[in-house]
Amino acid sequence: MRRFEHGGNVYAHPGALDFSASLNPLGMPPLARRALVEGVDVFEHYPDPACQELTDAIARFEGVGKGEVLACAGATDAFARICSAVRPRRALTCAPCYSGYEQACVQAGVDLTWHELCCEDGYLLTERFAERIEEGVNLVFVANPNNPTGLRAKEEVIRSCLERAREVGALVVLDECFVDLAGGHGSNALLGEFPNLVIVKALTKTYALAGLRVGYALCSDGGLLSALRDAGQPWAVSVPAQLAGVASLQDVGYLAKSQELVAGERARLGEALQALGLHVLPSDANFLLFEGPEGLHGQLLRCKILIRSCDNFRGLDSRWYRIAVRRPEENDLLVRALERLLRGGTEDKTGGGDA
Repeated sequence: MRRFEHGGNVYAHPGALDFSASLNPLGMPPLARRALVEGVDVFEHYPDPACQELTDAIARFEGVGKGEVLACAGATDAFARICSAVRPRRALTCAPCYSGYEQACVQAGVDLTWHELCCEDGYLLTERFAERIEEGVNLVFVANPNNPTGLRAKEEVIRSCLERAREVGALVVLDECFVDLAGGHGSNALLGEFPNLVIVKALTKTYALAGLRVGYALCSDGGLLSALRDAGQPWAVSVPAQLAGVASLQDVGYLAKSQELVAGERARLGEALQALGLHVLPSDANFLLFEGPEGLHGQLLRCKILIRSCDNFRGLDSRWYRIAVRRPEENDLLVRALERLLRGGTEDKTGGGDA
């Protein structure tokens, strides 16, 4: 399981300040909290299998038709459904990238090929990836922004991938789980032009609903979306997840506030890490990837601060780490802990525990 290990395991490290999971630093929206409390009496019922209210809310938020939306139990559920429904023989993705693509392929018996991204390019996706989409490739995974590197791909590169995939008869899965916190716009405008495109998103990241497991897939091919629906378990999206998802998507001002916080703190945190002599990659997302001394995550854990070691990401090693962008006071705690560790000071073993 080591290669499929993720961040956010706060249960193994109680009391630690968690920088290992890249969630909205503002946490769950107040509207979602209220919806969960007020809706508790409904929890005894089975969920709506069609997720009608949630589907309507997603369609309005994304500016697409209800027939282009499939609610899922998080992005991981969507990836598993895609592999199960499409049954591709061969898939392609880049490295480093989210291990959930590989896990879905392994479970479905799909042969997965990697295109190694170049560190000198900041691990940016380029046209070279589109050139790897050749005859025999049935499924392509692309993340925008990429995880754990944080950079968004240029629009022309995404289009090149879609055009090349259409030529060889491949489906493109575009993972845009972090795009809303990155600001700007996603790739929904491409859905009508490319029926071979499935966009996957998760409220897990955008609204800090990780414990509720709620995400969705967008696709203009109704037949494919129907197949993805049939590939999942009945009642996959729980009642609490549906309630919190609907409420979160209605809180537009909350998202704008979150985007502003992420942009400002990402820049400030990146500058602070660079000032400590760490190699920090540019990022468009709500997390930063940096290179530092081996064992740094273990040292920080003794300071009650949890960061993501990237040694199980293909293409990275034990010198690479990913940290979430959190609230200013929490980011300051991390920077102070790093200052003590990197400059030979005394470790504060309670520094992050009170945050």
